Formats: sequence, C-alpha cells, structure tokens
Amino acid sequence: MNRLKLPVVVVPALCGWYLSTTAGLRFQVLSCWLAVALFASGMSYHSFRAARRMERADPRRRFWTVLGLGAGIFAAGEWAQLAGAVVAPYSLASLTGTGVARTVALLLGSAVITLVVLTYPIPHRSARERLCYLLDLATVVVAAGSYGLYWTMGDGGLTQALAPVMAMLAAFAVARLFLAGVAPFRWHIGTIGPLAAGVEAVSRALGPQLVHAGRPGVIFAMTVCSHALLMFAAWEQRRSATVSRSPRARRPFSLLPYVALLATFVLLVVTLAVRGLDPRAWIAVAGVAAITGIVVARQLTAFVDNAALLRQRDALTERLHTMAFTDSLTGLGNRALFLDRVGAALRRDGDPVGVLLIDLDDFKPVNDSYGHAAGDAVLTQTAGRLLSAVRAEDLVARLGGDEFAVLIEDPLPGRLEEVADRIVRAVGEPCRLAGGDLVRVRASVGVASASRAGQDASVVLNAADEAMYEAKVSGKGAFRLAASPAALR
Repeated sequence: MNRLKLPVVVVPALCGWYLSTTAGLRFQVLSCWLAVALFASGMSYHSFRAARRMERADPRRRFWTVLGLGAGIFAAGEWAQLAGAVVAPYSLASLTGTGVARTVALLLGSAVITLVVLTYPIPHRSARERLCYLLDLATVVVAAGSYGLYWTMGDGGLTQALAPVMAMLAAFAVARLFLAGVAPFRWHIGTIGPLAAGVEAVSRALGPQLVHAGRPGVIFAMTVCSHALLMFAAWEQRRSATVSRSPRARRPFSLLPYVALLATFVLLVVTLAVRGLDPRAWIAVAGVAAITGIVVARQLTAFVDNAALLRQRDALTERLHTMAFTDSLTGLGNRALFLDRVGAALRRDGDPVGVLLIDLDDFKPVNDSYGHAAGDAVLTQTAGRLLSAVRAEDLVARLGGDEFAVLIEDPLPGRLEEVADRIVRAVGEPCRLAGGDLVRVRASVGVASASRAGQDASVVLNAADEAMYEAKVSGKGAFRLAASPAALR
C-alpha cells in the first residue's frame, strides 16, 4: 500500500487545483496529461505483473496479459497527448483530451481489451439458460447505449456516432463475464473499470461545452480520476492475483439487469425534472421502454421455467410416491400402501371390509432348487394370477417375501369365500420357469372381515393371519375364514 501513497495524495491535490482555479492553465494541462500518462503506464505495468503471478493454464493469465497490452496502447496515446500539449497547450485537443493520437489509441486499446473479454471462456449452458443469459445481457447493453447516446446528444460527428456503440460494446463485454459467473477479476475490480470508462466518456462528451464555459479543470479532474482508478484496479489485481479463488455457487438470477433498468429509469426522471421532455428525455424514454420489454420477456421465460420445474416436481413426487408404495419386483402395492388403504376403509361408516392374507406353500424348495431368479419368476406369476382373480377396484399387495394380501371393500355376501377359492385354484396351477421347467406352489389363504366403523386394522389383520395359519395346518392349498367374528369387535 506504501507505493500508492503518492497517487493517493497527488490525485486529490491535482483535482482540487483543477476545480478551484484556471490560473496557470498551461501547467494544469501539462500536469494533467503527465499524470494520466503515468497512470496508464502504471496500469499496463501492474496488469503484466498480475498475469505473471498466475499459472500458465489459468485463462486469467491471458486476460491480464492482453489487458496489459491494451493499457500499453492507452499509455502510448497519453504520452502522445502530452507531447501535443507541450507544443500547443491551449488548443481544444489539449484542453479536452481529444487529440488524434489519443483518440486512436483509446479506440485501438478498447478494441483489444473488448476482444479478449469477448473470447474469455464461459461455461456451457442449456438452451433456456442461454436465452435468459442473452436477455439479461441485452438489458445491460441497451442501458449502456442509452447513456452513451444521451451524453453525446447534439455533439455531432464521430463522437456522437461512436460513443453509444463503444458504451454498448464495453457493457456487453464486461456484463458477459459477470452474468456468466466467471469474471477473471473480483467484483469491485470489475466495477472500477466500467466506472472509470464512464467518467472518461462523460469528460470527452462534455469537453467542448466545459471549455467554452471556462471550466476545463473539470475535464482534467475527471480524466485524472478515471485513470487513477484504472491503475488502482490493476494494482489490486496484481496484489491479489495469487489468492486462490473459492468456487462460488451460481445464483439462479442476477441483479445486474435490474440495476440497469433502475439506472435508466433514474436518468429519465432526472431529465424530465431538469430539462423537461426534450430530445434527451426521449432517449431515456426509449431506453426504459426497450429495457422494460426485455425484462418482461425475461420474466415470461422465468414463468415458463417455473412451470417446467413445477411439472418436474409433480412428476418426481408421483415417482417417489410410487417407489414408496409399490413393490419393485411385482409392481403390486407394498405393505405400507396396504395398511394405509385398510385403515382408510375401516374409517368409513357402514361399508364392510374384507381382508385376505395369502402365504405361498412350498415356495422355499423352489428357491433352494432353482435359485432366486426362479423364485422371483414364481412371485411375479403369482402376482399376475392374484390380479386376475379380483376386481379392478380391489387392492392386491405383496407384504414381503412370499406373503400377499387382498383388500376387498364392500363385498357382497359370499364374495370373500368365492375370491379366496379362486385364488387357491389359480395359484395352484404350475408355473413355467425360464428354462422350461414347471414348478408348483400352493396358497394358504386367511379371510377376515369387519363392518364396524373405527375398527382397528391390526385386529382385522391378526384375525386373517390366524385363519391363514389354520389353512396351513389343515393341509395347505386351502382357505379358512376367521374363527370368530367376535374377535374383530
């Protein structure tokens, strides 16, 4: 920081001198362009030194190397401007900084810097992300163009033609990196550069009027400050060049387009309050209208994105629900779904509820003899047979292992026994395995029912379970009704 003590002291002193008096104008002109030439040279020097402190594979190294080259071009123009000021200190070019060599150097250096910014690598984006990125970028560019055209309105010539173009190009280049989240500089450094460029642009645009008004010191102060800021930015980057960059999470939005809209709106309000509805105000009106349209388009895109995200959320919710309540092997409902549906059915008034628990007999020998793949095939075929034995509105579930269950709501008299008998006969049919072998399993079925609202589901399931074990004890391949309806009360 010690090396910046001199500029920190000199810049305020020079600006105070320039703004307070026009005495010694010749020395003001020469001191201004000498200071500017030194600052531009310092910017070039610190940019090159910052690049040298970065790894060769780091894309920031190329950026700051080219930035140092562009600053060197600026410096060459400033030294040429100083030489011209020595020869003709009171000329309009010396007073306003619009000498041919300086103007050409500024344009050439800006083109070099803009080129390296435009070619700086940015992350790959999806088509929708790229659209949002371009809309945000367009907002910033239009705001910059509005300001550029506003400040050069009525100047005529090359300045009026190039200023808005250069402002839009510079805004595009810098905003491109900020919005992409890969800027090769920290945000405060990236802010100083455009701010200094804006100050320089305003000083050039207002230069002739200030000279005619007898206030060339304002031009000198603005020019010296802008170049001092640029040198400080390069010095700060050099100082922090070796600091590792922590990865930043990409924000889903950027405030920069809204700042651009606000800045253009403020320009319109101030112009209407100070100048009324003059041609400059119409420039601000056009800028606000254009940016508002872009922002509306950006918001519509966001609405479409949000709708797509909501659809994805709903699809994911449905998929998670399916995964949570579906048996992955058979595609039937699982134990959680079955218990939930039984509990819901028992909470309804008046309607009887029937529960059938099915356990496969002789399933373990199939697994032991033919392997788990054969066992899975038997379970899958059994699931299909159970589905064909009941109505579409009845629920068939696999509770786990070789145990299945059926929920029948509001069954007619005799319906439960009929379904249980059909299940026993369907499951008892041979199952064909992948190798062509036939295996046979049988089903022991326990049947329980309840008709009183508020009945506990566990009581019904326990009764069905007891009936199923009675069927197993009696010789397998059969069904039994719950021993006593009183047990379900």
